[in-house]
Amino acid sequence: YPERQIFTFFSKKDLQSLHYNRAHRQALKDIDVSGICERYYQKEAINAVCEHLTKCFRKSLLVMATGSGKTRTILGLVKTLAEKGWVKNILFLADRTSLVSQAYGSAKIFLDSFPLANLCDRKAEERNPNARIIFSTYQTMHNMIDEAKDKDGKRIFTPGHFDLVICDEAHRSIYNRYQDIFN
Repeated sequence: YPERQIFTFFSKKDLQSLHYNRAHRQALKDIDVSGICERYYQKEAINAVCEHLTKCFRKSLLVMATGSGKTRTILGLVKTLAEKGWVKNILFLADRTSLVSQAYGSAKIFLDSFPLANLCDRKAEERNPNARIIFSTYQTMHNMIDEAKDKDGKRIFTPGHFDLVICDEAHRSIYNRYQDIFN
């Protein structure tokens, strides 16, 4: 991978997880997202991101028109990357609670076999920070980065915890106030 600036060191657990994922991941081909993505351009977008990742690029940007199925496309990508062993823990961020709730609701339908959590929900059972896919606003995640702890009192959201970070409406806020989340 290309060089990049680091902001902290991964924990031993994060390094072991990263090593395991890289050693056991499968090729990103023969992708099946039927049932989630039915439109040809959604499948093309997923294939393009997968091809981009196999070339060791760390970031991808999907720009799609309103109503074109961005959420379903992202859920299809998440399913693909998780099933092929490329990612385990995923963070979905949006700038508004309504977008988080919408994405979380869709994920409950299309990714029902994955443990999900909505950190913006008031119900305690929906706020499980140990879930594999976490849905949150930037504000909520910014507040929970240091506060969420496991049963041993250690931080859950370590720098290497998330293998994939998805930013919905990224153009609105990621390069300003909430840059700490990404660092």
